[in-house]
Amino acid sequence: MMLKMVAFLFLFVFGCAPSVFACTSFALYGNEIFYGMNFDYTLVPLKFWIETHSGMKIFHLAFLYEPYTTGPTFGDYFANTCGMNDKGLFCACQESEPYLEGVKKLNDNQCHIDDQYDTISMSSDVETVQKIISEKQAVQNPGLSLHNLFADTQGNAIVSETNNVENIIVGLDHDFLVMTNFANHSLVGKHYDGAVGVGAERYKIAHEYLLKNKKDFNVDKGFELLGKAYCQDPGCSTLCSMVFHPRTNSIYIAQNLNFEKVWKVSLGEGVLETHRGYDKYGQIHLGAEGILSAELNSFGR
Repeated sequence: MMLKMVAFLFLFVFGCAPSVFACTSFALYGNEIFYGMNFDYTLVPLKFWIETHSGMKIFHLAFLYEPYTTGPTFGDYFANTCGMNDKGLFCACQESEPYLEGVKKLNDNQCHIDDQYDTISMSSDVETVQKIISEKQAVQNPGLSLHNLFADTQGNAIVSETNNVENIIVGLDHDFLVMTNFANHSLVGKHYDGAVGVGAERYKIAHEYLLKNKKDFNVDKGFELLGKAYCQDPGCSTLCSMVFHPRTNSIYIAQNLNFEKVWKVSLGEGVLETHRGYDKYGQIHLGAEGILSAELNSFGR
């Protein structure tokens, strides 16, 4: 399974080089339910694909680990980092700082925290996710610390974190939840403008925007939020912005902060199509083979 190898790969990639993995995500329960994510990284290929598992469809954004593009063993390897299933369950897996020393050898009661992402392929709501992830103590991978934002259509959203000793769950705040790169549990009981650490400014921008716009939020405002919370870190840029509308099983995708050109994924039909800003209409079936970000650009000029 793809995510079962993430611990090793994160150790190899991020244990040998400075981190360039940022990202901002949110879940909002306003006039309607919306989720969103900016994927911030170095310039690497992205893949959009739909998995079918036990009768459920799951949309994934995955990104390429460059050291394995020509390796004799692994070949091209794409790691999932954000997705939503057709029950409206969403997950974003992002870097968490400061780093904690990872656990190389797991005992029977432990799992690496990135393995929690797999629950969107077997669950329909956050309550079920919490039951599954409570069965084992989550620990960090060697080389990179992570945390996960989960959200569902029942009005439940959490950030799942670990200090390698206990599982830490942070819930909704003001009918929404934002996650960047500092540990969300460090802000519990504090005002949002007290956020410090990597991603703190992006967190404040997103938090303030949601406070002001939650009552009349829509897809365009989702992109406006993500445009304001873009990555400004050297060596890292916002490669992809996505707004999820779970009630309609729709995912809207923009690349490289170009919100004039937007693609739409209809998850139930398994179709990806041009939504706006393209000279010609394009539509493809989106399945397990997926489509690369570069192919999107050429497909719907």
